[in-house]
Amino acid sequence: MNQKWQVPGFAEVDELGAGGFGRVVLAKHEESGQLVAIKYLRGEFLSEPWVADGFRREAWLLRGVTSPHVVRLFEFIESPQGAALVMEAVPGVSLRALLAAEGTLAPESALAILKGSLLGLAAAHAAGVVHRDYKPGNVLVSREGESKLVDFGLATLDGQSGLAAGSPSYMAPEQWAGQPGIPATDVYAATCVFFQCVTGHRPFEAGTTEQLRSLHERGSVPLDVVPEDLRPLIARGMAKDPAWRPASAEAFVTELESVARAAYGKDWERRGWKRLATSVAALTALTPLALLATGGMAAAPVAAAGGTGTGVVAATVGKIVISVLAIGALVAGGVWVYTSLGDPPRQAALSVTVQTAAGQDPALPITYSLQYPQVSGHADAAVQQRVNDALRAPIDKRLQSLRQELADPDILGMVRERGDVLKAHTTAEVLLQTTGLLSVRYDHTLDSAVIAHSSWQFPETVNVDLSTGQVLGPREMFRPEVLTAAGMDTLTARLGPHTRNGFCSTPAIGSYGGDQVSIDASQVQGADHVPGADIGFTATGVDFLIKWYELGCDMASGQETVSLPYDEISDLLQPQLLTMLGRQPASAPASSSARPSGTTYTNPRFGFSTLVPAGYTASPYHPENGDGMQYTNASLGATLTVWGANDARTAQEILDETAQEIEGEGGQVTHQQVDGTAYTISGYDAGGQIFYERGYAGPASRACLRWGYPRAHKADLDAPVEATVNAFHPGDLTRPH
Repeated sequence: MNQKWQVPGFAEVDELGAGGFGRVVLAKHEESGQLVAIKYLRGEFLSEPWVADGFRREAWLLRGVTSPHVVRLFEFIESPQGAALVMEAVPGVSLRALLAAEGTLAPESALAILKGSLLGLAAAHAAGVVHRDYKPGNVLVSREGESKLVDFGLATLDGQSGLAAGSPSYMAPEQWAGQPGIPATDVYAATCVFFQCVTGHRPFEAGTTEQLRSLHERGSVPLDVVPEDLRPLIARGMAKDPAWRPASAEAFVTELESVARAAYGKDWERRGWKRLATSVAALTALTPLALLATGGMAAAPVAAAGGTGTGVVAATVGKIVISVLAIGALVAGGVWVYTSLGDPPRQAALSVTVQTAAGQDPALPITYSLQYPQVSGHADAAVQQRVNDALRAPIDKRLQSLRQELADPDILGMVRERGDVLKAHTTAEVLLQTTGLLSVRYDHTLDSAVIAHSSWQFPETVNVDLSTGQVLGPREMFRPEVLTAAGMDTLTARLGPHTRNGFCSTPAIGSYGGDQVSIDASQVQGADHVPGADIGFTATGVDFLIKWYELGCDMASGQETVSLPYDEISDLLQPQLLTMLGRQPASAPASSSARPSGTTYTNPRFGFSTLVPAGYTASPYHPENGDGMQYTNASLGATLTVWGANDARTAQEILDETAQEIEGEGGQVTHQQVDGTAYTISGYDAGGQIFYERGYAGPASRACLRWGYPRAHKADLDAPVEATVNAFHPGDLTRPH
């Protein structure tokens, strides 16, 4: 196969770089004479789905990011011989080459480069894109005093998982753990690069990848080698917990400028670029990009939307990149096939199946039928094994306890004498599966005429971190200040209104007892200040299985599962756990500032509720078999619709039918996902407006929230949409209304 396939209408000038999957060349547009950079994927990799999809993903994500600090995508083309990205050519050098030549940079120069590339990241974050591979080789420094971000090959949409890859020297702890990308992940990497610029070495260096991972996850940043004025900035940007970093690149730029002015004066940026000018010009002169000195910066070979392109490729591909509507367009007698960029490639979800271990003990009177989940398709075989070991442990532990019981000759003799056979049974239910966490509830029973284990009559829940295989305990779930006497009082107060009868009291004996119990296990069990309950996670909140008698109430109080919605408990949970759950950490600056003022609407028929932003006009909404409300904001052209309906379909069935309906009407679905009983779908309707729908399906009814608004007001509505979605309570879906 021809490895030198070229995009028609362009003449190759020189090669800028090559790798295992392709090459990057400097090329001239034959009709206009303008210079561009073309990134080629070799044709043989089009048959490798993960490589080809990654290349298409890069094009799809990059086409939505517009900024003078991001290398611009002009065209994307795919053919049977190869695929290519036609991009802006920048007269400059990579930060990697600059550091190789200079060793270290003056603080003002490092700050100037960091600011420009952070502005590029800010544009990506505003478009919902997380870069995930910020490193010196992906930052271009131009002679004109600009820094630009390149290579979105590992990028993902905000909050979505991507390839388990990156540049280890700059990867944030959550990226090492395989968690979904968030803007704070890019902030961490950018700060690592900034550290390298001012010190001449990376913040962490190690002999093995595992050692490097450990340093990024737990090691202290060596701030003593950093100029004192810059230490707070680096400490913030490299915080282990993403909730304590600046929430976005834009927020980080604000902090950077404040630090730079205080430390180096008002003209710090001008002086920083001035110091770089000679080195950047000299290094550029040694590359083929020196040709841009006479031709100038390459202008776009395709026109803006509504304009006229130049050349066959420009005219055709330009329409695809700009409108993102063309599908399977054929030009030049059917030779070139242009791929739709409408839907981003998706990573396959981890597969979870419920297995059954059934049989009879060869030596003891025990039969068993025990369910447990098993995962497959994990990128890391060792982690997958740890996850599966953790998921099987509950049934192995129960079976082992029976064998230990029958190890007593007297008990075994009694069982045999009565002809008893111990029948153990376990059912397993997946409460919640996200990209980062699996929550599983096990229900155990034991049928025996001789042995009665009370522990077999109660469920237990196992919550596993899918990125590490760790079983999560109270310290991984709750913030440190919650695991105190005062914190347990707060949790008790939050749980109380959701219980059947409130927290009961201990039995009164004379003048003793009669005190109201607390969720705090330490008051009765002498344990640490942890919740005295079995804890599981669902799509809508946190389930606490409370055995009232274990907290000090009488045996007649029994047990109860109390569900606490996420918006009532998120501030008590660890930020890392919220990230696993796919939720914004409650303490992140973006959360507190993003929540708009408004009121809460609760539907009297279905019981669902949500936050309604201020300034919206209400009108009744009556879907088939249901009831709800519609809120509109005429100035923004925005509509928020919330409703419930009697519906026995599953979340997957509702999602599939909703997607078919939208696409059948001429709309476009760009994201769809099912998490247990919840589903999410978003994209563009037939009129080009953004839509976002979040719904919950139960055995007998469902509850849904749907936003619709113009693309022009996305920035105005990001915060209200997030706030209403996080505040949405689906109500009781187990029965019709």
